[in-house]
Amino acid sequence: MERAALTETVSDRTEADEDGAMDAIRAVLTTLGERLSADQAEDLAAELPGDLSDHLVEGESGNRFSEEEFISRVDQRMDTLDLTGERAATAVMGTILEAVDEEERAAIVDQFEDYGFETLLGETDADIDISERSPRER
Repeated sequence: MERAALTETVSDRTEADEDGAMDAIRAVLTTLGERLSADQAEDLAAELPGDLSDHLVEGESGNRFSEEEFISRVDQRMDTLDLTGERAATAVMGTILEAVDEEERAAIVDQFEDYGFETLLGETDADIDISERSPRER
């Protein structure tokens, strides 16, 4: 997915302008990069457009924190006041899941489901039904 298409999709889902959408994307990718392992962050970064991938690998990776902490970190990073961290996180995560290949999508979904992050995976048109996956499929 091209940067413009990614930004437009996030903008549509959040009802934010282009600057607000980019702010949300930056905040979510930076937080996601902290949550994923270094290898996972690098693999995902390779599938994203140019400078967006930098946000995934700029910080310390492999941190373990809750879904609530994920949302809080996104909230703290955003300059956009009319968009909540949860709204930004679900919109960006859904858009990212649609943009990456099936293997990357499954790796992210598996990790996030394993740690109880189902809320952040709820808004996507990607071909993943997170509600019907058994623990064996994780």
